[in-house]
Amino acid sequence: MRGFRIDWRWVAVIAFVAVLANGRSLPWLVTALALGAGGGYLMVMAWRAGSIGGGRRTSAQVTYWRGQRIEIPDRTRRPRPMAWGELIPAIVYALLGLALLSRAASIVINQLFLIDA
Repeated sequence: MRGFRIDWRWVAVIAFVAVLANGRSLPWLVTALALGAGGGYLMVMAWRAGSIGGGRRTSAQVTYWRGQRIEIPDRTRRPRPMAWGELIPAIVYALLGLALLSRAASIVINQLFLIDA
């Protein structure tokens, strides 16, 4: 099987679903860690999808002319505003991530303060 590769994200999704399916029988710490890790990953994906962190930052453009290296200073431009269609994936990732993180926080708070539901 030439070119057979396993994507770690599919392994993580299968493990995440297995933890959620057995959430009642596993210790609360394992469930909270799985939900927190999944929520954190989705928040990172929201950050990347929304291009909030910016892109490549180059200070100068390099050009070669007649064998000489010439650096042209980069023009400072304002970033263009993002359209709503470009923000939809980031919003979906962020909402799902916040839901998972809030559920993990509620599990930890319930167990630490022994609140019976």
